[in-house]
Amino acid sequence: MELLKSAVSSVLPLVANRIIEHLEYPFMARGNIRALESATRELQAMKEDVKTEITNAQWENSAPSNQAREWLSQVEAIENEATEIQHKYQQLCRCVWNISPNFYAIYKISRSAAKKQVEVKNLCDKKATIEVIIQMPPPLAHEMPASSSISPNFREALHYVKDDVHGIIGIWGMGGVGKTHLLKQINNELSNGLAFNCVVFVTCSKECYEEKVQNEIIDNLRLDKNGTMKQKQSTIYNFLRERSFVILLDDLWNRVDLETIGIPDPLRTVGTCRRKVVLTTRSTEVCGQMEVKKRIRVDVLNEDDAWSLFKEKVTAETINSDPLIQKFALDVVKELDGLPLALITIGRAMHDKMDPSEWEQAIVSLKNARLNDVEFSCVNRSVFHILKFSYDSLKSDTLR
Repeated sequence: MELLKSAVSSVLPLVANRIIEHLEYPFMARGNIRALESATRELQAMKEDVKTEITNAQWENSAPSNQAREWLSQVEAIENEATEIQHKYQQLCRCVWNISPNFYAIYKISRSAAKKQVEVKNLCDKKATIEVIIQMPPPLAHEMPASSSISPNFREALHYVKDDVHGIIGIWGMGGVGKTHLLKQINNELSNGLAFNCVVFVTCSKECYEEKVQNEIIDNLRLDKNGTMKQKQSTIYNFLRERSFVILLDDLWNRVDLETIGIPDPLRTVGTCRRKVVLTTRSTEVCGQMEVKKRIRVDVLNEDDAWSLFKEKVTAETINSDPLIQKFALDVVKELDGLPLALITIGRAMHDKMDPSEWEQAIVSLKNARLNDVEFSCVNRSVFHILKFSYDSLKSDTLR
């Protein structure tokens, strides 16, 4: 009997406290709601700090940890739950003196707010124990041989590659204006930085198809090249989906299906993974077929830039060796219409020509080549006569 009394006397205070606790909920509703709001604001501030840390880390070849992803997911969920509780409380309290006559409903809201506040505080405490950023492997990229001269469109193109808006960027213009050179410069700039986890350069050319692009990407990323196209698609996709990447497609003549290749959708950014496809093409139609969001036109050089590029390739020593050579050189530059490929190719061909008569003959040959190229309707005429002149300038049949 004494044991029973002792047990009852020890249990009754606990029961009484629980009853009092529950009876207090309706009267503490406003305080519990305000405490939940305060705790939620603190959690939201932590969330923004974590997101900023993750955003900054992407430039240092780092990535959010799985712990950070899970924590952010839990924060999003609990924010929605807290907002719903606050909304229900506001709906109940739309009466005189801002007090609800429905005590049972306000009891449930107050109790939910108190419990949710504990969960919010636990998430705040948990933030201190998680590793937000993990170091990624070194970026996969390969530098390409490219001229040291900077393309006039380089800064503009690089700006769009690094932004968070344009998923597919198209660089277009006639053959020989320097699209490939620009793309190589972008490749090399990104290869030296840490903005992306991998940068892949693919030469497409006229006879391009999805499996060819697949194979080049797999070779670049050193992935398993065995299997069917479907298996290669999965291999590429699974590798790229959690990474920031840039795929550079050079000299694209027709549409290729990025999904079939295995390239994750570059038209949207997922989390902190930044996805970009940059292509070069001669056709604005290809830009449309590839859903290009930003088009950059590469045009011929103006007269001053053309002369500077030509002089660089010929060398000042040759240009200044005779006043007539400088005059003929200016005539050659005019004949080449500001086409970078022409200026570079002809400049290299003429770099050791110290006899003015050779320069005079070069002008005649260029004009004759231009007149005779009409039969080559399948070739860009502005490029063909230059290639023909370069071919004729080679000193032996072996080189030709």
